[in-house]
Parts: sequence; structure tokens; C-alpha cells
Amino acid sequence: MIKIFTDRDELTEEPAKISLLLYRISQGINKLIRDKGKDNDISSTQIQTLIFLSGAHNRNKNVGSIARRLQIAQPTASRLVDSLVKKGVIKRERSETDRRKVKLELTEKGKSLTNEVTQISDILQDIVRGLGEDRQNELSQNLVEIAGDLQSQGHLSTALTCQYCRFFEQNGGNSDHRPHHCQLTGEDLTQDESCTEWVHRESEINLME
Repeated sequence: MIKIFTDRDELTEEPAKISLLLYRISQGINKLIRDKGKDNDISSTQIQTLIFLSGAHNRNKNVGSIARRLQIAQPTASRLVDSLVKKGVIKRERSETDRRKVKLELTEKGKSLTNEVTQISDILQDIVRGLGEDRQNELSQNLVEIAGDLQSQGHLSTALTCQYCRFFEQNGGNSDHRPHHCQLTGEDLTQDESCTEWVHRESEINLME
């Protein structure tokens, strides 16, 4: 079995090299997140929560969705939300139609912090752009397959129904048969497909949340 913390002799095998590189890249991304958090007195888990809320559909701006997204227990997610409310970066809003439902929204301070944090994505995108279009496409397909396998083993959270995804464009398709559109993948979707969990058509795996 190939280990992430592999012996140098094993690095002659591609799976060992790739697994080690993926681990090292994740370390770099985590450091970028930690550094942003340190500058703003906020943890990496709290940052992940803000990023999720910044792009989540209104239906999913709640404690339960945060718990599923971060793969943590709901009481832990509740404490996480409490801490972010105390920091003044998110607020609770009761539904006007159902007072039992509470929606979570970023405050102006939270939006500003999230915009600063998402600069991490700019750093990564600049690096990826240097690969050229063909290599980008190949890398994207390979990472989708790796992420899909992690998801099927229960290590990544599953995706949302398309109609509740921020990339879903209703009536944005080019035909009556596929009237809707996914802005992430460029795929047009049938009505039936848009009512189920999104599945990448080529790899047949489901990644987005």
C-alpha cells in the first residue's frame, strides 16, 4: 500500500508521488487559510463557514447545512455559528413566513472578511493559468475523478440538488430538451436532471455543494 508519508524509495512509483504532492498542496492551501485567519483572529473552520455562506442558496443558509458541508456534528456547528455571531461576521434572521426557521447571513464585516479570504483563490488560479488550457483541462478531469473517489468513500460531503446550487441557471439552456444550464461545467440540463443531485456527465460523480 502506498503511504502519504512515504519512504523515499517508494517515490519511484507515480501513485506515491502524486499522493504526496496532493498532500503538500493541501498543506499550502491550509497555510494560506490559517494566515488569513490569523490576521483576522478567526479559525480556518470559521473561514470555511463564511465561504460556504457567501455562496450558499438561501435554502441552505442554516446550521444543518453547515454541519453537512463541514462534516461536523450539528451541536458543533451550532457552537461555531454562535462564535461567528459574537465576532459580528454573521447574523441570524428569522423567516418572515415561518418564524421557526432561522437563516444565517453575512454581515458587512463578514462580507469584507470573506472577500479578503477568497484572494486565496486568486493565488491558486494564477498558478493554474500558467499550465495552459490543455493541461488545465486534463488536470481538472483528473482531480474530479480523485475527488469523486474520496466522496464515494465518505471523505467528502455530497452535492446539492441542482436547483439549489449557486451555479444553476434556470432557463439558461439552448434547447427545449435541456432548458437549464450549469455555469460551472457548461452543461445544459433537462428538467429531470435539475431536480436531482448534480452529476458530472463524463465522470458520473457528484461533487458540488
